Amino acid sequence: MSNSWQSALARWTTAGVVDAALAARIRAWEAEHGSDAGRSRLALIAFGLGGLLLIAGVMLFVAAHWDDLSPSGRFTLVLAMIAVAHLGGAFAAKSSAALSATLHAVGTGALGAGIYLAGQIFNMAEHWPGALMLWSFGAAAGVLLLRQWPQVLWLAVLAPAWLCGEWVEAQHAPMFSAELTPVAVGQLLLACAYLAARSPELDASWRRALAWLGALGLIPAAVALATTGFDEWRPQRGSLEEVSTGMLVIGWGLAFALPLALAWFLRGRDAVWLLVALAWALLVPRIDTSHDAGDLGLLALMALGATGIVLWGVKDRQRLAINVGVLGFALSVIFFYFSSIFDKLGRSLGLIGIGVIFIGGGWLLERMRRRLVGRIAGSRP
Repeated sequence: MSNSWQSALARWTTAGVVDAALAARIRAWEAEHGSDAGRSRLALIAFGLGGLLLIAGVMLFVAAHWDDLSPSGRFTLVLAMIAVAHLGGAFAAKSSAALSATLHAVGTGALGAGIYLAGQIFNMAEHWPGALMLWSFGAAAGVLLLRQWPQVLWLAVLAPAWLCGEWVEAQHAPMFSAELTPVAVGQLLLACAYLAARSPELDASWRRALAWLGALGLIPAAVALATTGFDEWRPQRGSLEEVSTGMLVIGWGLAFALPLALAWFLRGRDAVWLLVALAWALLVPRIDTSHDAGDLGLLALMALGATGIVLWGVKDRQRLAINVGVLGFALSVIFFYFSSIFDKLGRSLGLIGIGVIFIGGGWLLERMRRRLVGRIAGSRP
C-alpha cells in the first residue's frame, strides 16, 4: 500500500469516520489483495507489448522467406500463422483470460496479413478495400464468438476503414480534397459515438476501450474535417458537384446513419446529443478560409466544439471527455496564436508570448480541468 493511502486511512480513523476495527480489516485485506490490480495492469501491458512484438516478428519472418516458398507453401504458412494464434488463445482461456485475449487479437491481426498475402499469392484482382471488408468480417466473427474487447477494437477500426476506402476508391479522391467531406464528417461522428460509449452506469471493458479509441481519434478527425474545406487542397477537377447524385446519397447517408445508429445502440436516447456534433461537423467545411476572417471563424468554431465536448463530459460525468475537450481548446488557442498573432509580433516577442500562453494558459486550463473533474467525482453516487 502507498504511504498516502495509509495516511488517509489514519485521518479517517482519527476523525471517527472509520472505527479502529474496520481500519484493521481494511489494512489486512489490502495487504493480501491490494497489489492484484497493479499486477493485472502490468500483465496487460506485458501481454499487449508481447502481442505486438509477436505479430511483427511473424511478419518479418514471413517476408524474409517469402521468395523461397512455393505458392502452396505460402498459403499453408498463412493459414498456420492464423490458426496457431487462435488455437493458442483457446488453450490459454482457462489459465489466463488476458493471455487468451492477446493471442486471439494477434490472430485477428494475422488474418489481415493473411488476406493480403493470399491476394498476392493467387494474383487476385486489385481492389484494396475488399481486403479490409474481409478483415472486418473476420473481426466481426471474433466479436460474436469471443466477446473480447480487443476484437471490438479491431472491428471499430476496420469497418470504418473499409467504408472510407470504398469511397476513396470510387471517387479517386486525393487527400484533403472536398470529395472526402462525407468521409471526414462520418469519422468525426464515429469518434464522438465511441467517446460516448462509456457512462457511469455502463462501464464494461469493451466500452472503455471504445471510449479511449474515440478520445484518441476525435481531435485528428476534427483537424481532417477542417482541412477538407481549405481551398488550396481542392483538386483541379472540381469538387463534390461532379460526384453523381446516387453516390452522394449513399456517402452522406452512411456518414449520418451509421454513427447515429451506433450511438443509439451504445447509449439509447442519449444519442440525440450526437445531432449537435452533426450540425457542427456540417458547418466546419463551409467556412471560407481564403481570408483572415475565415481562419478566425474556423478556429473559433474549433474552440466552441472543444467546449461542447467539455460540457458533455461534465453532463455525462466522464473525465476522459473533459480531458479531450480541454486539450482541443488548448490546441485551438495555440493554432490561433501562430496563425494570427505570432508573425505580427516578431520572433522574440512571439516566443515570449507563446511562453506566457503555455505557462499562464496551461495553469488556468489545468485549474479549470481539476475543478470540473472534482465536480463530477463529487456528484457520483
